Amino acid sequence: MIGSQKLNLKVITVLLLFTNALCLLAPASSSAAFFPDKYDHLIEKSAKRWLPTYESVYGMEILKSQLYQESLLNPIAVSHVGASGLGQFMPETWKEVSGKLGFDGVSVFSEEHNIEAAAFYMASRISVWSSPRPMSDRLSLAWACYNAGCGWILQAQKLCGNPTPYKDIIKCLPQVTGKHSKETITYVERIWRFWLQMRMLK
Repeated sequence: MIGSQKLNLKVITVLLLFTNALCLLAPASSSAAFFPDKYDHLIEKSAKRWLPTYESVYGMEILKSQLYQESLLNPIAVSHVGASGLGQFMPETWKEVSGKLGFDGVSVFSEEHNIEAAAFYMASRISVWSSPRPMSDRLSLAWACYNAGCGWILQAQKLCGNPTPYKDIIKCLPQVTGKHSKETITYVERIWRFWLQMRMLK
């Protein structure tokens, strides 16, 4: 539990099974050895600007853990499908988001601009899920949107009878995106796992 928000205890229990061995063996000062801290100041700045409510509850690690999942914090990472930079933007998405932020013409490999764009884009994904629900569910749904696209997640929600909880929405994703659903579900699980590791090693 963090602040006034209660994370799903079942999710926490499952994720802790993955993290306990690593975190109990590592000294508290070793966080940077597992997760590079080179961009922490930029991540914190962008998280505070675009995700202030979530940063205040979960820390800047809520953005850092996602960027780690996306690119292992490698600013020149390029995926096999052409997603680039720390936040792994596809060319059209980068053009759209960078344009909204006034970054026209800026390279997707610019660390500062890519991090801010990722935070901005996450904020826009979060805004899709405005119905009352736990912050952890809203984050999970936004991450799923970031990975798969909100259209697919909304279709899964509709297919499941328009439930509110993340777990009740995501269980219908395989019926929408087929085998690709595993990537999205694993994506969200890994971000929570990395977030836990970062917080426990802090």
